[in-house]
Amino acid sequence: MTPGREPHQADKLTVVIIPAHGGSMLQWRMSPWGLGLVLVLAAGLLGAAALILGTDLKQRADLAKAQELKQANLRIAADLVHGRDALIRVAQLEDQLRRMLKFKTEKALIRGQAIGGPTDQDVKELAQLLDESPEEAVQKNQDNMAVLIQSAEAREKNFDEIRSYVLRRSTLMAARPEGWPVHGWISSGFGPRVDPVSDKPGFHTGVDIANDTGTPIHVTADGVVAFAGWEGGYGKLVVVNHGNGYSTYYGHMSEIKVPVGKPLHRGDVVGLMGATGNTTGPHVHYEVRLYGAPIDPIKYMRE
Repeated sequence: MTPGREPHQADKLTVVIIPAHGGSMLQWRMSPWGLGLVLVLAAGLLGAAALILGTDLKQRADLAKAQELKQANLRIAADLVHGRDALIRVAQLEDQLRRMLKFKTEKALIRGQAIGGPTDQDVKELAQLLDESPEEAVQKNQDNMAVLIQSAEAREKNFDEIRSYVLRRSTLMAARPEGWPVHGWISSGFGPRVDPVSDKPGFHTGVDIANDTGTPIHVTADGVVAFAGWEGGYGKLVVVNHGNGYSTYYGHMSEIKVPVGKPLHRGDVVGLMGATGNTTGPHVHYEVRLYGAPIDPIKYMRE
């Protein structure tokens, strides 16, 4: 044993704490196992503190996320209200269009039916439900969205129906002869008459519009040139097929300005007035036929 050393001193450890800015120095002497115990206790306290802090942070994050989800659901619900209001305005517009077009059909998919989706009152109730039963509230929001989407899709189909109707009407109107084919005066009308060339009774299948030779002749509806050339008593003739059963004839021309197959728009020049074929002077013989049968052009020239 070394002189002056206490028994078992080698088994002791000294822990010294020296203040940074002076002051009394602190020291403890303890056995190694005691120091280990202190370190274990310190580690345990630090671990517990970290666990408590982590749990608190998680709870705060969960709460913040819940509030964020609640606000997001409320915003979605408010947007659905705006969507429902927009669909109601669209439905009112549709009714106005139908009245303007005098368009009624059994295919109207939504007329008289309610439009789904939440109201302002539903949004208020949803806010309370999000606090009491978030899952039920979210499901309700999803259901409202599904109903609104179905209403929008049905309304879209209804407008497709109106659009198709308008397109058909537009096509029919473009194909329907309208107005005079040429400036001039009517020298012979539609119906029974004595033929001015043969001086025999007959039936005039169109109207004769007289003017000077070379006066431009215009097509009276959209269509395609079906015939352009010489045709017996018609002389130089242009026939235009307009579709929907309509066709028009322009006879006695001095010059043809369009070839067979050329698409035409109402007002395009098809030729110049002349006196070819069986005629006593310059004029255009103008016919309107519906499914091949001549009808009085005056009806279409007056509209």
